[in-house]
Amino acid sequence: MSRNFNVYIPEELQAFATQLVGAPMYIEHVAVPNASGKVTKSWWDPTSRCLMYEAEVYDAETADKIRKGLIQHVSIGADYDAIDVVDGKVPHGLHNAELSLVAVPSIPETNVQVMEKLSDAKVETLQKQLTESENKLTQTTTQLTEAQKTIEDLRKQLPGGGLLKDPPKMIPVSEAVRLVESVLPSLVVQRSWRLGPQRLCQELRSVVLQLKQLAGAA
Repeated sequence: MSRNFNVYIPEELQAFATQLVGAPMYIEHVAVPNASGKVTKSWWDPTSRCLMYEAEVYDAETADKIRKGLIQHVSIGADYDAIDVVDGKVPHGLHNAELSLVAVPSIPETNVQVMEKLSDAKVETLQKQLTESENKLTQTTTQLTEAQKTIEDLRKQLPGGGLLKDPPKMIPVSEAVRLVESVLPSLVVQRSWRLGPQRLCQELRSVVLQLKQLAGAA
């Protein structure tokens, strides 16, 4: 029940919600010079039993007063098709709606809350930042893929096919060949030895040959 003894039942307010969409917003009710915005969205909330709304305010001075808390309430104006007179007046068929910013509302619980709309420039900035973040993510993903490939290549090159905590020390094949050849005696000396040492020298020369072949393949 409002202060002027109007009783608004939930069914009427739910039906009225669609009537309020697109309605003008005034200062202290209907007067064209007092127009300051319009209602963009309206719905009935059965949980709170409230008629909810969203509106755009085009007048900068009015918007500033709302932000500063100088305007805190709203009031609905509408015509009706019929009215029941009981302990109060129960209007039916509400239409020709308007929403007004007021100092003293007929229903004290009505209120205004600021919901700032992002400017086009700010939206463009956010979109640019999002694009930059997506590009950085793509670059990072590419770098990660390359790093994983490098790790796999290293695994193939190391003994055992894996990365070792304490990998064995490695030397070039050519260095291994030089070390083996440095301990081999000349052929003249080898012929003067018995069969056993000569056989060992032959095996060493075979190893040198295998190392040289391996170096050529690499």
